[in-house]
Amino acid sequence: MFRFFSTVPRKVHLCKWHRNSTLNNLRTFLSQAYYCDEVWDRRLNSPLLQKVNLDELYYELDQRYQKTRQISAVDVDIFTNAVKTSSYMDEMLDLTHKLRLSADSCNTLDSTPHAVVRNLMKYDPTELPNIVDDRLNFGIFLDYHTANLLLDKYWKDKNYAAGARVAQQFMLQEEMEHPATKALSLLHCYNYLLKPEGWSVPEPPTEPEEEVKIRVKYLRNPYDDDHFDLREPNKIVGKSLAMFTKQSKDPLNKSLNLLGWALYEKPDKLKRSLEECKSNNIEVYKEIVDQIPESLRDELQGVKTESANVQQILEDNVKTAVQKTSESDIAEQCKTFEKWETERQAALQEQKQRLSVAQRLSNIEGLKKELEEKETKLWFFENEEKIELGIEAKKVYYPKRWFGNKKKPRKVDEGYVPPEI
Repeated sequence: MFRFFSTVPRKVHLCKWHRNSTLNNLRTFLSQAYYCDEVWDRRLNSPLLQKVNLDELYYELDQRYQKTRQISAVDVDIFTNAVKTSSYMDEMLDLTHKLRLSADSCNTLDSTPHAVVRNLMKYDPTELPNIVDDRLNFGIFLDYHTANLLLDKYWKDKNYAAGARVAQQFMLQEEMEHPATKALSLLHCYNYLLKPEGWSVPEPPTEPEEEVKIRVKYLRNPYDDDHFDLREPNKIVGKSLAMFTKQSKDPLNKSLNLLGWALYEKPDKLKRSLEECKSNNIEVYKEIVDQIPESLRDELQGVKTESANVQQILEDNVKTAVQKTSESDIAEQCKTFEKWETERQAALQEQKQRLSVAQRLSNIEGLKKELEEKETKLWFFENEEKIELGIEAKKVYYPKRWFGNKKKPRKVDEGYVPPEI
């Protein structure tokens, strides 16, 4: 059993770890303190979240969106952070999707995606990878702390496919600086390749038997950016391995780098990486390079190999990275929770002020219109001519349409006698 406990600084008094007997039998890398559950639950003590009625708030936001197609980022943040049960998961995702479609999506608070991930991780973990992967409709982007929580949970659940999909997000964002996230991602990707299951690929649309012609404005040429358009799991995992290990030259990372380029189907970059191994006399691990497809095995000639317990090495790297970063991560996350609380209050006050100004302007416009109507009634006879000219000026005169030259009527022959039949 692997478990690491880090000492929390005294200044961060909120992050306390309590022993939980139900977790003692679970194989995990992160301590319970890393989850910061106690600090996260303290958000519910806020008077703002305590007086929220989720049913009424959802109904109000939904009705407003149906009428104006607008929804406030602050209101969605309050709803997502006030959720305490699994019965509001559909409503939470619905509001998150509507916020993504509205103009206020650019003002989404940082605490909103964190709350969505926390709630899904607690109440609906099976749906979480699909929501995170659908960035266009939900806009959930992971940070390092949230990703580490997900990777640790999926490791306990032995859901390596979901862990590899979390690693995919950082490959797409090209963010690989955090040691613990990098080590956990490599561990999940390697274990997924050992047992590739649980990653469903959408089937291509079936072609109709008969030819169907559809009128379109223009045809878009097929384009694949080889990054965001990747759909095959092996290619995605391969590119993740290649990008996570491209800066390291130790035997483990170099072996995973070779495997990544091979799965990513980039023979040129595979040859370049092999030349680096030969020139630097790096021995790669046989257990990893044996997973390279048969068609590329010939390229491995001349590269030194050795046997090693790759699984143990990967787990040791995770342990080292967690010991190195957990204390600072916990302290930083606790400060972040406090900052989010302040930002929510400030954003709410700004929204109230903005709505108050808009309401006052609307009242002034209504008052001006009412005074103008009264003035028109009181000074009607003195300004009768001006009023009539104003009415005449408002009339719209459309140009007459020309239907061509008028035809002359036919002349009737009075002496015409119709034939007898």
